[in-house]
Amino acid sequence: MNRRPAARRPGPGASVLLVLAAAIGCKANQTGELQPPAGAAAWDSRLEQLFDDRVTPTPIELTGRAPGDVLDQRRFSQRLGYADVVVLVTVEQVWSRTLLGGRPQQRVEISLGEVLHGKLPRGTAKEQVLQLRDAEELPADAVGRVMLLFLEWAPGESPAYRHHLMQASEPVLALIDAMVRHARAAGKLDDGTKKKRRRAGA
Repeated sequence: MNRRPAARRPGPGASVLLVLAAAIGCKANQTGELQPPAGAAAWDSRLEQLFDDRVTPTPIELTGRAPGDVLDQRRFSQRLGYADVVVLVTVEQVWSRTLLGGRPQQRVEISLGEVLHGKLPRGTAKEQVLQLRDAEELPADAVGRVMLLFLEWAPGESPAYRHHLMQASEPVLALIDAMVRHARAAGKLDDGTKKKRRRAGA
C-alpha cells in the first residue's frame, strides 16, 4: 500500500515571507481614496433614500413647517443619526457629462475639511471626486462653497461608500455640534467602526 508523504511544515523563513507579503498587500491598498475601515458594517439597502449619492443644494429651513421643510428636517436628522462620517468639504470643481441613453451625470471634486462626526481612515487623501446620480446637479457657482458630506460605508461595493451632499449653514452646523456633544455626553455616540444602529434623531 502506498503511503502519502508527510506534509512538510513551513520553516521560520516561510512565516517571515508571509508577514512581508501581507504588509506589502496592505500598503498597495492605500490609494488615498475613500475606503471603509476594517470592521465596517455592510451597506444596508434600507438607507437608500438617505445616502442617495445626490445633493441638497439649498440650506434647509430648521424651523419651517411647510411639507418640504419638514421632509428635509427629518432626512437631515436621519442622515446625522446613521452616518458613519460627517465632514465639511469645499467644492473645488464641478463638471458634467451625458451617459448613454441621455442620462446626465455630474462629478464634483472636493477637498475634505473638518470631521464633525466619526473618523476617516488614515491615509485618506484630502482631495476626492464624488459622483452625483441622475439629474441632481450643483450650479457652476458652487465652486468654493462649503458643504456637508454625509458618508455611509459600503464594503465590497464600488465605490465602497454612499453619500449625500448638503448645503452647510451656520444654524445647521451649530445644531450638529450640539447634537454630537449631547450624544457623546450621554454615552450614546460610538465613533468606532462597529457602531450600533440607533433610531434617527435619538
